[in-house]
Amino acid sequence: MNKSRLIWGIVCLALAVLLVALIFVLPANEFMFQVGDMNVPWLPAIILGVVGVVLLAGAGRGESETAQTEVQVQAGTVVSPEKTALNKRLESIAWGLFLIMLGGFAFVPNDQVPDGLWSIGVGLIFLGLNAARYSNQIRMSGFTSFLGIISVLGGIAELIWKLSIEGALLLIILGAYLVLKPWFEKRQLFGKAEQS
Repeated sequence: MNKSRLIWGIVCLALAVLLVALIFVLPANEFMFQVGDMNVPWLPAIILGVVGVVLLAGAGRGESETAQTEVQVQAGTVVSPEKTALNKRLESIAWGLFLIMLGGFAFVPNDQVPDGLWSIGVGLIFLGLNAARYSNQIRMSGFTSFLGIISVLGGIAELIWKLSIEGALLLIILGAYLVLKPWFEKRQLFGKAEQS
């Protein structure tokens, strides 16, 4: 257990909670954080929350190193305990970021954030999770890749053109995935992370 990451993760999350409390307690004109000419008082709280979750997720890194042996589960399928532990850690980080984003969506008034920004953020979290899996030679999840692409494209469409096209985009990307599924299976890009 990395104690410094644990302590700093708790400190960052405590500061994020304190900032959120101040945002609700103080009048709107007394708690300011300027980005350009726009007041975004919730931005430091979100950043501190994300940093806190990342630090807490990385605090227990040394524990999985004791399991060094690979286990045979099925004929021809090797499961690596290291990759399984890494995948669980990556998923925990992504879930933490997703929940922080969801909390930010609930806290921040709709007129403070441009339409589509939350969708883009959620999509980047899902795509970032799969990019981290791919860079560590762990199979990506087709489900989170699919949701990430839909969220980013739908958020961009909503941000730029003020269109809400997630439903149509969902059907188009689902159809494209089904057409390209044999290509994905041949290259073994998607599947269970434990079988990487």
